[in-house]
Amino acid sequence: MLTGLLIPSLGFPTLILGLLVYIRRGVVRLERRGLHAQGKVLGVRYPRSNKRTVDYTFRPPEGPELQGSFQEWPPPASEQTPGSPVDVLYLADAPHHHMAVGKGLSRRFFLIAATCLVLFASCATQSVLEEYFARQGQDPARARTTPEPP
Repeated sequence: MLTGLLIPSLGFPTLILGLLVYIRRGVVRLERRGLHAQGKVLGVRYPRSNKRTVDYTFRPPEGPELQGSFQEWPPPASEQTPGSPVDVLYLADAPHHHMAVGKGLSRRFFLIAATCLVLFASCATQSVLEEYFARQGQDPARARTTPEPP
């Protein structure tokens, strides 16, 4: 029972944190080693009223035209229209790894999310362990480890 409760309380936050670390490493790699290219906006979509998705395209000097998109939440006051410029970072050895400048997972958001995940995992683990040991103490069959004298 203990293992069944500990796996989700530790496993879920660990998986999410691992995904965030992977994404953040990619963003840092692009910010440090990425080459700049000028792209253009293909279109703007509004799937929800408080968020917009901007589709863009760019052509690295050493390859074919590539497309990408980024989300803005909340959308800034300035409106982007098809054909407007967008700055793009891409890796020279892997141009399919690209992002619009300033649109990746920020360090601040990563630290806030990581802190929340660690706190959640700690509180959940503590709660599971307290419940487990409280039940152990209330179970009379487990409380008696030595036989009673006659």
